[in-house]
Amino acid sequence: MLLLFVLYSVVLFTFIAIAIIYFKLIYPQKQLYNKFRAQGISAEPFVPLVGQLPEIRKKRNKDEQMIYQEELVAKHGNVYVFGFGPLTRLVLVEPNLLADLLSRNNATNYEKPSDFVSAFQPIIGSHNLLISGGSEHERARRMLNPAFHHTNLKSMISIITDRTSKSIESMLSKEENAKPVDLQILFNQLTLSIITSSAFGADFETNAHSKDDICRIFGEMLEITEYRGMHMINQ
Repeated sequence: MLLLFVLYSVVLFTFIAIAIIYFKLIYPQKQLYNKFRAQGISAEPFVPLVGQLPEIRKKRNKDEQMIYQEELVAKHGNVYVFGFGPLTRLVLVEPNLLADLLSRNNATNYEKPSDFVSAFQPIIGSHNLLISGGSEHERARRMLNPAFHHTNLKSMISIITDRTSKSIESMLSKEENAKPVDLQILFNQLTLSIITSSAFGADFETNAHSKDDICRIFGEMLEITEYRGMHMINQ
């Protein structure tokens, strides 16, 4: 009798767990997938829970992420649907649609997805342009807009070209010494140097140690964020 009770309990628990997984994770995303497909939007096959994440990780390990995205665009066009783990995602590569999405007039019509916020918030905090929304995002955007006025951008051209030339020279010197070049670190250093020189009037070239430390930390943060995303830790 006790054995039968345990058996029934296990079966009931398994059934409840499957029902929760289905109605919490699979069914809502399948409904969203079907709505996109009903509008004639091309899509990758719907695979419950994992989506196209195995293919994405495989391409990532081969350093072919962009090739994979180009293959999807060639297959489906500039608007398509695919599964990122248990989540159904609409991908836009159409310039006009992106302009509409990023337009200040439509800011209230779009919200940052919760999985995006949960992935980045533990690493970069919530009080920034990338994570924030609503009035806080508007305030941060107003503060930054003057720096990106076309007149200011034109004045930065000389700084951008100078820093880029120095980065190229540094890369070529390492090539002559037969040393491998980490392009991620190189681009991080270039971006940091341009931003600090243009926006803050600082020059990290005079303090290479600080620049290397900041770029290394930034690279580690990117790796952590990518790892969390690929392994669905933030879900």
